[in-house]
Amino acid sequence: MEQKIHITLRFNLAIGKVNLNEIVYRLKELQNPLMLEILKTILMGYDDIISERLSRTDIYPSKARKGLGRHIRKGDPEERFCRGRKISKRGYRSKPRRFSTVFGRLDLPLRRAQCLNCGAFYSPLLSALHVGRYARKEMNFEHEVIEAVIDTNYRRLIDGRSIDISLGGIDNIVVGSDIDETFQEPVSTEDLSAILADGTPVKEHQGRKGELRNVIGISKAGRVEPLGCFTNTPWPEIERIVKERIKEAQSYNIPFVYDGEPGLDDFLSDVAESQRCTWHGPRGLYHSLWQDGLKKKDSQPETDKIKELIGIELPEGEFEILKEEDKQQVKTKYETSKSEIKELIKTFREKGYKHGAAYLENLSNRLFTNIELWLKTGVIAPKTTSLLERVFREIGRRLKKIAWGWSDTAVTNISKMIMIRQYSRDKWERYWKEKLGIKGYFNIEISSVKLSPGTHF
Repeated sequence: MEQKIHITLRFNLAIGKVNLNEIVYRLKELQNPLMLEILKTILMGYDDIISERLSRTDIYPSKARKGLGRHIRKGDPEERFCRGRKISKRGYRSKPRRFSTVFGRLDLPLRRAQCLNCGAFYSPLLSALHVGRYARKEMNFEHEVIEAVIDTNYRRLIDGRSIDISLGGIDNIVVGSDIDETFQEPVSTEDLSAILADGTPVKEHQGRKGELRNVIGISKAGRVEPLGCFTNTPWPEIERIVKERIKEAQSYNIPFVYDGEPGLDDFLSDVAESQRCTWHGPRGLYHSLWQDGLKKKDSQPETDKIKELIGIELPEGEFEILKEEDKQQVKTKYETSKSEIKELIKTFREKGYKHGAAYLENLSNRLFTNIELWLKTGVIAPKTTSLLERVFREIGRRLKKIAWGWSDTAVTNISKMIMIRQYSRDKWERYWKEKLGIKGYFNIEISSVKLSPGTHF
């Protein structure tokens, strides 16, 4: 049903003095009040239409009343719906219903109606709009709050964006989000070139130290595929949850890249083959040699040598059309590097560097997975956790400053929101369209804007 809203705006300007910036500034000030008036007009007009159809059943057939007038039957202990769809108008409620919207507070007068079948009093408009009995905000408001929380902290959200909500209200929205129950669709390993996992510390309620753990997939196009965010969750439990999302998995077709964190040596071992981060490797060796009593100037040559041995560059281009000598060069360097690392381990043992030898031995078993995978399949996979480190910086830039005093649920939810909005924008938009019920049942456009003659000055 098409309707029109006629809006009259009055303005005056100082000829020859006003600039563009001031005009835009004043229009921006007008934006939210104007939207509230339009919203109120649309809703009150819709209320009139609904009430007219439900009260004049002699004019409007049942087809015209479809989806209208649903209400709880009066006095029913089981709160079942009444089948009556005919009302008598009983004026308006004594007080308007206040809603929080993205444009500000809306005080909406609500018509009262009495069902002629069961005698119940209710508001047909709320029923038609699918608004709950005690609802005081619309879902776009929640969307606005979530988007703002992702970008800033609670206090700045209130002070800087003028969103009418308390600190506790924001926390309730974040904690009550269903984000943890969504985005659980299966992920095919055929589309992934690697899986990465890591953890980062966060501060929580009453000064507790927690850990946020993330698992991501890297697509063959180099895009991030979030697989899960967890707070204070053991790695075995994380592994079980991630496995449930991975389908069509074939053993060792992709590497699992990690920085050597305890508990991850066998993570996803039946899906991916472990690959130690080649950037963290030399750093870890430095600390192990420091435990053996070596100063930096003494351990630097050894760490530099490891960097050189593991820095094997793979040739660009399609694997199938590469020359055999190019493949052979990579294989030769790979075998030489493995051999030299074994010799270095032997040297460490002879010199009494127990920590360094043990670390390097454990490291060497998981250091060349990406090379072995390339030689076997031609797939170029990541060999460092640098992409995940960037993801954590993106999360930490917001989360570590705003996570103080939060629960595990809040930290998990906000990190998932950041991950999905940042790296799966299309899924994020679909999620909110579904949550808001955007199905094309309402469209509005500017029909015309005309300047009427006014007083000259």
